[in-house]
Amino acid sequence: MAKIKLNPKADFIKVHAEWHKNGIPGRTFYEKALYEVNKGYAEVIAEDSIRLTVKLPPLKDRVLKRDNYVCQYCGNYGDTIDHLIPQSQYKIFTTEEMTVCACKRCNQLKADKPMHVFIKELMKEELIKFIDKKL
Repeated sequence: MAKIKLNPKADFIKVHAEWHKNGIPGRTFYEKALYEVNKGYAEVIAEDSIRLTVKLPPLKDRVLKRDNYVCQYCGNYGDTIDHLIPQSQYKIFTTEEMTVCACKRCNQLKADKPMHVFIKELMKEELIKFIDKKL
């Protein structure tokens, strides 16, 4: 029997799960459905449908736990997640690999800046602190 593949031209992909209310399927777009299938979170049941096989906690909870609530920019306690690729600039769905734990301060400082700009600012700030301690 041939393996069913998702249709990349489908308007949306239906998402079935045992835990959905009243058995009514949700829906998502092709790229997210494909990601969930490739990660083993779902299986393809038709060209335009997947069935979730794993009930995952919300993305924020998974990322905070993965990063042990440590801000990946400054090392302090973190309780927010930062999108490495700013959502305001690129309208793409977010995966665990595209986010990190961040403290509120770093998350606000980064805002919608590209990563290389933000890292340069952090390095400049750390250099100033280092020089101030030595003087």
